[in-house]
Amino acid sequence: MAKKKKKYFIKLNNKIRNYFNGLPFDEGVTTLDEDKLIELIMLLEITLSSHTKEEMVRALRRVWSEGEAVSREMIVSYLTQSYKAVPYAGHIKRPLDKVEKILQLLGDVKYTKHEENLLLEAFIDVKSTKITEEKVLNKLAYLRMRTRLHTLENSLEVVFNSLNEMDFYHSFTFALQSFDFNKLLLCTTVTLPMDELWDLNDKEIVTKLQSIKEETITKKTAEIEHFLTHIKEDGHVYLTEQEVNTALKSMTPESSLYHAPIPFGTVEKILTNISDKYEVYESTDHIIIEKEKNHDLFGTTLFYLTSVSYEKPFLYNLIWRGEEPPVKEDINRVNDDLLAHFKVAIDDVFDDMKEESEKLDIEEEKLHEFIVRFVEPQIRSSGVLKFREKSKRRILFHFGDYIKPLLEKQKREELLAKTIRDFKNLFPLARELKRKIVFHVGPTNSGKTYTALKALEEATTGYYLAPLRLLALEGYENLKKEGVAVSLITGEEEIIDEESTHISSTIEMMNAAVDVDVCVIDEIQMISDRDRGWAWANALMGIPAKKVILTGSSNALKAVEELCEYLGEELEVIHFERKNELVMMEKPTSMKQIEPQTAVVAFSRRDVLSLKQQLSEKYSVSVVYGNLSPEVRREEARRFREGESQILVSTDAIAMGLNLPIKTLLFSKDNKFDGLRRRELLPTEVLQISGRAGRYGFEEKGYVGALDENALSTITSAFHTPLPDLELPVSVMASLEHVMLIGEILETDNILDILAFFADNMEFEGPFVAANIDSMLEIAAIVSEYTLDLKTRFFLSCAPASISSPYIESVFHRYIRQIEAGGKVLYIPPRDLPAFAQTNDMLLNAEDRVREISLYLWLSFKFPDTFEDTKQAIAARVRLNNFIENSLRQGHFTKQCRRCGKVLDFSYRFSICDQCHGQNKRGTGSSSHGGYRGRRRR
Repeated sequence: MAKKKKKYFIKLNNKIRNYFNGLPFDEGVTTLDEDKLIELIMLLEITLSSHTKEEMVRALRRVWSEGEAVSREMIVSYLTQSYKAVPYAGHIKRPLDKVEKILQLLGDVKYTKHEENLLLEAFIDVKSTKITEEKVLNKLAYLRMRTRLHTLENSLEVVFNSLNEMDFYHSFTFALQSFDFNKLLLCTTVTLPMDELWDLNDKEIVTKLQSIKEETITKKTAEIEHFLTHIKEDGHVYLTEQEVNTALKSMTPESSLYHAPIPFGTVEKILTNISDKYEVYESTDHIIIEKEKNHDLFGTTLFYLTSVSYEKPFLYNLIWRGEEPPVKEDINRVNDDLLAHFKVAIDDVFDDMKEESEKLDIEEEKLHEFIVRFVEPQIRSSGVLKFREKSKRRILFHFGDYIKPLLEKQKREELLAKTIRDFKNLFPLARELKRKIVFHVGPTNSGKTYTALKALEEATTGYYLAPLRLLALEGYENLKKEGVAVSLITGEEEIIDEESTHISSTIEMMNAAVDVDVCVIDEIQMISDRDRGWAWANALMGIPAKKVILTGSSNALKAVEELCEYLGEELEVIHFERKNELVMMEKPTSMKQIEPQTAVVAFSRRDVLSLKQQLSEKYSVSVVYGNLSPEVRREEARRFREGESQILVSTDAIAMGLNLPIKTLLFSKDNKFDGLRRRELLPTEVLQISGRAGRYGFEEKGYVGALDENALSTITSAFHTPLPDLELPVSVMASLEHVMLIGEILETDNILDILAFFADNMEFEGPFVAANIDSMLEIAAIVSEYTLDLKTRFFLSCAPASISSPYIESVFHRYIRQIEAGGKVLYIPPRDLPAFAQTNDMLLNAEDRVREISLYLWLSFKFPDTFEDTKQAIAARVRLNNFIENSLRQGHFTKQCRRCGKVLDFSYRFSICDQCHGQNKRGTGSSSHGGYRGRRRR
């Protein structure tokens, strides 16, 4: 096919060379005359902006070089005539090209060669199908008429315009008293009866038109005489004869007499003679007149300019006719309009400000002052009495900033007026009992908690408030073992004995409506904790017990004394000493020299599992870290206590709640990330953790050390540093009553706004401040996305939802959506679990599933009719805890690159390896955990 096309093109090139006597097309086309070029352009239907020879040659060269067979065939066919570009069957008539069609449509009409070329040029851009006989003949008639008109214009020295009028110039004499001069002016005849004229011959037409021309000149002469008579007889009202002479001489021939331009200086003089307060300016087409005005805005005088603008011909006409321009009336009318609009705008912004400050006692003079402060400089700088929408927005924006603290202060005062500012009076039952406070002060392993729990055991009724669910469970079991009827209450579990005289509970679940003989509040130094301290404050202020026993370290003594003094309650302090010696080691201990019955403390899950991986090559290892459920932590502790494992690797979760036979405690690091920043361990943290070594009844002496020299130096220094006293105030958490009251005051049910207002504005009498609720605010941000009542939103915002986990966040969204929809929330148990986790991701997913169950069980106490599937959740928790425990016993699960599967060390910080990161690959996560990122609803 390509070869045939090439041969065909060679054939066309040979034909064109023969036609141009051996020249190629690009050179030969320049030898064609303009008529042939125009016909080729029409034939090919090429549109050009102009039809010069150069343009037409350039266009034809472009068409030839583009190499389309059809275009080349048409060019060759037209030039050679004998060559037919497209073969047609004998019975089919070849279509005419554009030139042939026009000539055929002319038929027997006689025309000149010049007329033919004009016709072809007229239809050059018209498609052949749209060329009709009527159009061709009409165009020919028009061309002939135009030729005839041109002849008449030359004969009469006139120009025919589009309105069938004759335009011509004629010289007229202007005779003033002291000046005479001739001036060439444009004259325009009446509309000509062209249809009648065309029936006459050319000589008759010329005679007729000459007569009309002379009539026009006579009329113009009379108009000039009338114009000058008024000026010569009485003299002009505004202009001197010299100014008249100058103005008429300088006007253009096309100007009307009464529109003859007057010099700006003369116009200015005329207007300032009317009023010397006018300022006159000139633009290209207009004369602008300004006058200063003023307006009183709330006692402040605003000076501004009012202006009117006149087209120059209008003003010239009034001056030539001797009439006074209506400047005064127009300026007053414009000024009235400006004032009306300005007053409406000021009233609008004033009303808006009144509405925004409706609840505040702000005098109107203050609002007036605020408006003037922004409006006066604007009008002074612009000189215009206009109040734009932009200025209104600016005033309202700054006014909003001005009243914002006033509104907040008012709301705060309203809140403080309605709420009980004296925190202790929120607990009336506790205030009625005249309680006695006993503080067991001492270091770890001093027997202070043991003594307190014995007193609780002997009491008729009692309450144990534990810092951890694990300790609450341990307290419950110990009391039960001693034959005490006891109930267990935690955030996710309740074991209720209807005959119980005692309650073992996590401190957050304290019930201020149950009065008892003795209450033990464990680890009172936690009252200073940034996130949970409010729970100890609530317990100390509100537990309705005749005797309240506190246990804690010596740094809490001063704060407890001040709080008891504030309460007006008796305080007895009992000091306890450590029962066995605690020795600080002088040298670091390497990983290879660790002995059995050693606990190694790290400060992240990753570090714990990394150490376990290293130590498991030589020892059997138990692990404890915060992400594990209390049941798994307890089981791991049992393994270590009973000798099934030799080494315990733990986070600082070991600091509370676990009695273990630890001989040596080693710190792997001297620093931790506390949720806000990475910092060195505090002396209180070092002593609390170190106290786990050498537990009384297990070891005679405890040893504390570190894995490296730097850590040992820091730990040693902190170990010997005296504990700084805890400082008041202590935290108060937002209660449901607070939330409902603030919602009423702010007139909102947005829990996020309400909690933020509590954190920023709530004040209490006494040594109390609003608690840190950052984590609660994070959860409230999610809850606010859903349509729920305020009470439900508050309970959900208090939920133990660890939204740092993508899986927990997605589950939490699912739960809220189902609460919003009013349906039951089913618990979805995990599928069949393998014997143990083979990878870190599998273990992490199982830990998240246990936290999901804790969340489900917590919500089941708040929404029992919605979260009914508790039995299945508890059964799944048993399975998952067994799975996690088995996985931790194996000790050989791996951390893998989520992209390529390469095995990574547990101390490696990232989820993909260096090689995949270098190739710009993202870890997609093959595990089930990786796909659980929740999508927040918008």
